[in-house]
Amino acid sequence: MNLELRSPFESDYPAKLEATVRDGPVRCISFNKRGTMLAGGCSDGYCIVWDFQSMSIIRKMRCHVNSVTSVSWSRNGRCILSSGEDHKCVYWDITKGTQKWIRFNGPVLMAEMHPRNNSIFVASIYQDSPVIVEIGDTIRRFPLPTNAESSPDANNSSSEETTNSTHYIHKTVVCRYDKRGNRILTGTNKGYLNIIDPNTRRILNNPKLSHLSIRNISVSRNGKVIAVNISDKTIRLYGLDDERIDINPELQFAETVNKDNWNQCCFSQNGDYLIGGSGKLASHEIFIWDRRTTRLVQVLQGPNETCIDLAQHPIQPIIISVDVEGTMYTWTTRHKEDWVCWDPAFKEIDDNIVYEEREDEFDFASEEEAENSQSNQVKQDEDEDEEIDVVTVDKPARSDSSDMEDDELIYLVDSELESFISTKTLETQPESSEHSANNIIIPSSTNNNSSIKVKGKNKARIGNEYEDMNGWKKKPYHN
Repeated sequence: MNLELRSPFESDYPAKLEATVRDGPVRCISFNKRGTMLAGGCSDGYCIVWDFQSMSIIRKMRCHVNSVTSVSWSRNGRCILSSGEDHKCVYWDITKGTQKWIRFNGPVLMAEMHPRNNSIFVASIYQDSPVIVEIGDTIRRFPLPTNAESSPDANNSSSEETTNSTHYIHKTVVCRYDKRGNRILTGTNKGYLNIIDPNTRRILNNPKLSHLSIRNISVSRNGKVIAVNISDKTIRLYGLDDERIDINPELQFAETVNKDNWNQCCFSQNGDYLIGGSGKLASHEIFIWDRRTTRLVQVLQGPNETCIDLAQHPIQPIIISVDVEGTMYTWTTRHKEDWVCWDPAFKEIDDNIVYEEREDEFDFASEEEAENSQSNQVKQDEDEDEEIDVVTVDKPARSDSSDMEDDELIYLVDSELESFISTKTLETQPESSEHSANNIIIPSSTNNNSSIKVKGKNKARIGNEYEDMNGWKKKPYHN
């Protein structure tokens, strides 16, 4: 897409399906910080990295044995963290191609990199407590509490690990960092949202949002609002301050017709819109709400495959969604390109114009004709390049205004007569029938009253000179 041609007054949310990509059975996707690359995890254990501008594969590596559950980018954009159902997380350096494996006691539901530190991530384990992992020469793990009663003592638990945490009633199913990485947000299967300090690993606040499980959590771009997707078919927005969360939700969004669950939710690139991927079977639907008016502004409908994951571009109004078959769909805005800024004479038409073909447009021309046309074109160009003198005034030559076609009139001035007399003997005899038709009789006197008789084709000129309408002096003649 050309950014210079986009109108500044277009909408900030997608409105049409732009393209589809089928490069593998993709299950989860994630953009890097600048939106230049897209990472995806597949059900066959592969991780793929695409160049988002061309959607071409730049890296592909087998990281897991079973399906990949989540992918996350590091802050510098050089490493990818993937979690899978094979009880491990893989820290993959895409520039060097190296991998570090971190094994756990159960399938990893999801994992996310620290937004400021490239060597720290948090992971939620199935039937186990969430864990903070530090990647270095040696891998260090720090378990996190799942409820307020199970919060460990900060003084003696800095280097200890809690392995038998399956007796906890609450099981963490989702975990995520806030915008700056100062807090960890975890959701349990009992509807509790825990706010944990990563330094002390203590729960700061744990309000109960619902009696059902929390499916996923999304943080807005400014970090002040979070969207919580709960299994009660409702997406709730909560305000987030330094240490506490507002228990009363600011807004609630739900599908009022079919009452379907939501598989994923996220914010738009500027945080003004809330996006939800419907979990309706055999239907690929994405709902977009305006946070300011709580109005449903757009419903994106794709093919008849359920949407399982989606990701919002961090800068542009573009959404990437994934269906159960592993196909990715790119949704963009209906932008109208303004070509007038490049060429003022450009005119956009609504309908196609029927082109009328010229008779000789596709005629075959021989080499000689082509050379002649080329030479004529060169001559024409030279004539066009010739300078025209518009200052000098040329005196027009004498001409006769008579419309006679068969006769040619001869005009003789005094200087011409003198040269003619000096070179040729003049005959002054009277006209007779014996003379030829081309004889010329000129009197010896050069007086103005004298006449000049020119014999040619039975015509003669006699009489005095006269002046015509253009000011030229002429002599009358008679047949």
